[in-house]
Amino acid sequence: MEAVDNAPAGARRERAPAIWIFITLDISSFGLFFIVFMAERLGNAVLFDQSAQRLNAELGFLNACILITSSWLVAWANVVGRKGDLAQARRLLLWAMAIAACFGAVKTYEYVEKFSAGISVATNEFFTFYFALTGIHFVHYVVGMILLGVLAKGPSPYGPAAQMEANYRKWLEGGSLYWHMVDLLWIFIFSLLYLIGAR
Repeated sequence: MEAVDNAPAGARRERAPAIWIFITLDISSFGLFFIVFMAERLGNAVLFDQSAQRLNAELGFLNACILITSSWLVAWANVVGRKGDLAQARRLLLWAMAIAACFGAVKTYEYVEKFSAGISVATNEFFTFYFALTGIHFVHYVVGMILLGVLAKGPSPYGPAAQMEANYRKWLEGGSLYWHMVDLLWIFIFSLLYLIGAR
């Protein structure tokens, strides 16, 4: 006998939350940007290789490690949050933010270093992509830090406690997914800009 789904329409729609739609569209947009980058690189490989060698791969790798560590802490916060330990989840989010703040410091240092060396978005096609990709990613990073900060405050103090905790866990899961996307995008950016063509 065929099973009947008696869940209300609203509940059925929650199985595909809006955050997944946003992440899919956002990653697709970056994917198109990556394809254009590779197409341009194929047409001017020497320039792109020489420019890539002017990037600091060690700093790029350090930032990858920072975001991976922060992402692990956010994932852990999501796990303990599902179990109802919201206090521990909030502490983990604060640690994740503290570690992730190092990403912003390293990236700012790298930008200052480039500008001090006379490198800008107008230097050549490679650095146009470099500043565009890392700049858009940095905006995502800042939004993610704000989101983690809001989540670290804990559930809203308004309304029934059970409902507030349920809503908080839902937002915690969505925030975790967003932060993992920020981490994943940096891994791709690091690979494309810092590693391909570098010596």
